[in-house]
Amino acid sequence: NIINARLRGKPGLFRVALNGERIAAIVPQTDVVAPAKGNDLDAGQNLVVAPFVEPHIHLDATLTAGEPKWNMSGTLFEGIERWSERKEITTHDDIKTRAKKTIGMLVDHGIQHVRTHVDVTDPKLTALKAMVEVRDEVRELIDLQIVAFPQEGIESYANGRALMTEAVAIGADVVGGIPHFENTRDQGVSSVKFLMDLAERTGCLVDVHCDETDDPQSRFLEVLAEEARVRGMGARVTASHTVAMGSYDNAY
Repeated sequence: NIINARLRGKPGLFRVALNGERIAAIVPQTDVVAPAKGNDLDAGQNLVVAPFVEPHIHLDATLTAGEPKWNMSGTLFEGIERWSERKEITTHDDIKTRAKKTIGMLVDHGIQHVRTHVDVTDPKLTALKAMVEVRDEVRELIDLQIVAFPQEGIESYANGRALMTEAVAIGADVVGGIPHFENTRDQGVSSVKFLMDLAERTGCLVDVHCDETDDPQSRFLEVLAEEARVRGMGARVTASHTVAMGSYDNAY
């Protein structure tokens, strides 16, 4: 049981009775009660809420700012360059250590559900393999979803399609993409069609970095939305960082 709990929008204190992993009953209390030895968790008259969600984080890259050098322009594209340099010296243990430290910080702030993008533009898939292990090792703390994220592109990176396919086979839960970062508009479109094919075939969810730029000509969101519509996959598809929408003209 959770005792001495406050609930949103309700006056007074409550006891939340648990049955295994489920809430069995919520019972009003007339006053503060002392916890029964070993059976009760005392909320201390604090608010009890459902756990928070972190829907978008990059746990493989966390806690690396300034390594090997700082992003002096403060721009996204220099940030990607700095990560590409850091990625060259990343190891399996390095990723697990940093990811677990960050997960501890998330848990301390009430977050229980986490979706992490993991860079798979790496011939060895070092980060992905490490994060699959982390997902299992932190299962008692958080529910972790892993996105196979092609930071340097699917079509524009050597063997990008094969790496994405292998990442899903190894255990990625979600298929990612970055169409605006591909070398050409046509490659961006074909990358979306490829990742949607892969997700549809394997039953994975989709979460695409889509138009993360202020370029008003970056219009891959329409491509992703249409692919989701015709395949009937809308509920499974997320478009992240749709920044270019803020630059589109009113006619479009």
